[in-house]
Amino acid sequence: MSELSVRNRFRICCLTLLVIFLPMSSWLVSLTGQPTISLVRDVLVFLLFLVVLPGINLQRLKTPLNFLILLYILWIVFSYFWTGASVLQWLHGVRFSAVPMLFLLVLSLTDFSRAEKKVVLKSVIWMSLFIVVLAVLELIGVKLPLTTVFSGEGALSADHFVGAANIRRLQSVLAGPNALGLYLLVLIALILSWKKELKISKWLIWIYLLIAILTFSRSVWIGLIVLSFVTFITRYKFSTVKIVEFLIILSIACAGIYMLARNSVTVKQIIVHGVSTSERVAEYERIWQNRDDIGLLGRGAGSAGPSTQVRLDNGPNYWSENTYLDIFEEFGAIGFLLFACIIIALWRRIISVSRDDPTLQAVRLILPAFLVAGLFINLYTGQVAAFTFLLVAGLAQSKQEYQC
Repeated sequence: MSELSVRNRFRICCLTLLVIFLPMSSWLVSLTGQPTISLVRDVLVFLLFLVVLPGINLQRLKTPLNFLILLYILWIVFSYFWTGASVLQWLHGVRFSAVPMLFLLVLSLTDFSRAEKKVVLKSVIWMSLFIVVLAVLELIGVKLPLTTVFSGEGALSADHFVGAANIRRLQSVLAGPNALGLYLLVLIALILSWKKELKISKWLIWIYLLIAILTFSRSVWIGLIVLSFVTFITRYKFSTVKIVEFLIILSIACAGIYMLARNSVTVKQIIVHGVSTSERVAEYERIWQNRDDIGLLGRGAGSAGPSTQVRLDNGPNYWSENTYLDIFEEFGAIGFLLFACIIIALWRRIISVSRDDPTLQAVRLILPAFLVAGLFINLYTGQVAAFTFLLVAGLAQSKQEYQC
C-alpha cells in the first residue's frame, strides 16, 4: 500500500471520528463531569493537520480565502499579548475561535476525491440519524439520561422549556436546543444536495425539519426560512415577480404571528422567550457604549464571546449571543473585518465555481441561512453545527478528483 493511500485513509479516519465524536461531546462531558473529554476534538483536528501537512500545496495559501483564514488565525493567536484573560482562559478562547478556522484551512488546502467525500458525508448522515432518533424519543416522553451525579459545572441541563408555557424544547444529547437546531439546519442543506448520490429518502428532510422546529429556537426558525427561500430560488429559478410575491406572503405571515403574540401569552413566550430577549438588548447596548474601549484590537481571545459563558478565571461574562458582535468584542474591528472578508471570499468562491458538485450546492444553501442566524445566536454554540458546516465548506474547496 502506497504512502499516499495510507495518508488518505488516515485522514478519512480522523474526519469520521470527528463526525462521530462532536455530537456526543457535550453528553459525555455531562455524564462524566470531565470537561477534558472535549479536548478529543482538538486532538483529532491536530492529527488531521499533521497527516495532511506533507501533501499540502503551499501555493494554495495564496488564494484570497486561505490567506485570509491564515491571517485570522494568527490574529487570534497574537491576541495573547493584549488579552485581559488568564493564560488558561485565553487557550479556552482559542479553542472556540481558532481551532474551527484551522480545521477549515486544513480542509481547504487538501484535495478529496468524490468517493472520499461520500464516505465522510455518509458518516455525517448516519450520526445525525442517531441524534434525531434520540430527539424523537425525547419528543414522545422518553427521558434521556442527560446528567448524572458526576456532572460538573457547565454540564447539560436536564430539560429546556419555553417560559411559563412549559413547552418542552428538544435538544437530544447536544448542548441545548439551539445547538441541535443549528446542527439540523446544516444536515437539511446537506441532504437536499446529496440525496440522489447517497440515495437518501426525501422524507428524512421533513423529519429533520420537524425536529428543528420543535427546538423552539428563533435563530433556527429564521435560518430555516432563509434556507427554504434560497432552496426554492435555486431549484425553480423564480422570476423577480415570484420572489416579490413570496416576500409579501412571508411579511403577511410575520404580521399575523405578531398579532397572535399580542393577544396570546403562550405565542408571545414562544416567540420572545421572555427574559432572553431583554438580556440580548442589554448586551447590544453595552457593546455600543464600550465600542471605543473595544477598538481595533478587542478584548482578546477568551475575554469575550461564548468562551466566557463558563470562564476558567472567574472573569466577567461578555457574551451577546450574536456572532458578529462577539467577534468584534473579542478581536476588535480588525478581527471583525478579517472574519467578514473570509465570508465574502468564501461566497465568491462557491458562486464562481460552476463545477457540478453537490458539496458546493450544500454550501450555497446553508451559508445565507447561517449568516442570518448568526445575527441572533453565536454560531459556535455547541460547536457541532459550526464544525459540520466547516467540514462541508472545506470539502467543497477540493480541486483534484483522483481515484482512491
